[in-house]
Amino acid sequence: MPNNFQQSVALYPGVGLLGSRASMNPTATVDAGPFNLTAGALGVTVGKMAWQAMTASTGLSLTNNYANAVPSIPDGFVSNEQQALITTWLGLNSLVIPAGYPVTLYNRGDFWARSVYLDAFIGAKVFANIYSGDVYPAAAGSFITDTVGSASVITGSTVAGSYTLTLTANVVSGTVMKGQQISGPGLNPQFPTYIDVGGTASFPLATGAGNTQTLYLSAPALTTQTGQTYSTIANVGIGGCTCSISSTSSTTVTINSITAGGTLAVGQFLQGITSMPAGAYVVSAGTLALPATSGTGTIIISAATTGTISAQTCGFSPFVETPWYFNSAGNVGDLVKIGTRW
Repeated sequence: MPNNFQQSVALYPGVGLLGSRASMNPTATVDAGPFNLTAGALGVTVGKMAWQAMTASTGLSLTNNYANAVPSIPDGFVSNEQQALITTWLGLNSLVIPAGYPVTLYNRGDFWARSVYLDAFIGAKVFANIYSGDVYPAAAGSFITDTVGSASVITGSTVAGSYTLTLTANVVSGTVMKGQQISGPGLNPQFPTYIDVGGTASFPLATGAGNTQTLYLSAPALTTQTGQTYSTIANVGIGGCTCSISSTSSTTVTINSITAGGTLAVGQFLQGITSMPAGAYVVSAGTLALPATSGTGTIIISAATTGTISAQTCGFSPFVETPWYFNSAGNVGDLVKIGTRW
């Protein structure tokens, strides 16, 4: 039997469906003109933010990552209207609208989204990952350099009924980050469990680090297990990082080092240094191949630095603040309400 085939029935209905409307309040859609919008070449996923892109052959299309040369606020939210199609052989479900199929994009309304990075709180602004369209809760004006980590393998122990998992050895491989989905002995195989905030872990938790730290989980363990192997799934998209950089009043910036677990990529915003122009972002690679998780070399940014920078710490963020807000609270991995304020 496939792992994703329904194997249980809940006593109560779920609070909502990912991407569906969360209220009967008025909605508004992006006016794209006749025969637009359509899903881009890679399709578009419902329940996420999306950007418009103009192509010569198809006109306006949608993607779940920033579509033009300059990173920007997403154009709207892709609602779940049962328009996704199962195109994978023997697939049981899908949230992807195939390339070329029509899409309605909403820029007003209340919808159910999934907070995949962090616990959501009422009144938080919605920040969108420019590489995946996933939503992130934070205070207005925040600059977010969180990483998404990578698929990892860890060894740890659980206690029945407890929301914690204690590492009993170093991280075997990959990089652990809050928001990642985790599976293994003692955890509920029927419902996704996520690494939540709390515990004693200092994220990102890279290979070989943190052999007695405690991870906080979004759901309690079902059974007590000791010294077992667990695996995590990296969040979709590319995360942020902090780097040591140098520059001499130009658009060429030298990367001296990248923090463990972080990723440097084209499109990320820069902040944290007084001589860095407001709104600056990574335009292209120089001598450092991008995306990069380590190494040294140069990158090209959108505006010249206003002074000489000598080995200073700079933040790189893939998250852009949107006009949307979180209207309900939830743990990492939960469905939460997001909406706009008229």
